[in-house]
Amino acid sequence: MLWFSTLIEAAGLSKYGSLAVLSSAGLVAFASGLLIASIFKVAALGLFVALGALAFSLEALTLLARNRQRNLQQLWPEVIDALQSAIVAGLSIAEALDDLALSGPKRLRPFFLKLNSRVDEGVPFGDAIDLFKAELGSPSADLLGEMLRLVQASGSQSLSRTLKNQSKYLRQELALSGQIESKQGWVTGTAKIAVLAPWVVVAMLSTRPENAQAYNSPAGLSVLLVGFLLCIVAYRLVHVLGGLPAQPRVFK
Repeated sequence: MLWFSTLIEAAGLSKYGSLAVLSSAGLVAFASGLLIASIFKVAALGLFVALGALAFSLEALTLLARNRQRNLQQLWPEVIDALQSAIVAGLSIAEALDDLALSGPKRLRPFFLKLNSRVDEGVPFGDAIDLFKAELGSPSADLLGEMLRLVQASGSQSLSRTLKNQSKYLRQELALSGQIESKQGWVTGTAKIAVLAPWVVVAMLSTRPENAQAYNSPAGLSVLLVGFLLCIVAYRLVHVLGGLPAQPRVFK
């Protein structure tokens, strides 16, 4: 379940917990399947719709996490630059973090404010950093957190140069990923809609009693099962061939 907890953190839902989010997705999937089965009178269609709804929930979480991380990633160069300026000006790490909580990027201020509040309340710095990383769920936040932990333990020597290099790397990565995503996003989106299309056709056909009876037979169940398995294969191929690999959280 490590991948799911990582996904939840990236989507900004870590405060709810993996079990609660997964249970909610399962409940939505069960309700969707039950509704479809009661409307179209095809039990197998309800089952496969439930499984599809569960997959759709995971896809929605993935999209939420990806969009959130894309938006947050654009703010990190500004954070790194602010930290570097503070270090060059002779401020301590605590003072630099206080400044980010007050005048950093608006969307990131609450996270730095929580980090500072926990440290002020007596939470060990390492534990506060771990919570900071989990709430943001970002590779950049992980790297910054580990840099702060290292500085706290051994001092800030050469930190300014490290921050400068990190800021330069982040800007280059943002420029490259933006170009790639703009070209491949519509391709994978169209392919995923195509996976859904056959089930819309099955639902429309099931409105006729004779078709519903055919789908409820062993032969009809076999046809739906084969179609569902083919959709799973096609869906995975879309992700493998058309999706961009997510940046790994090495320091999670």
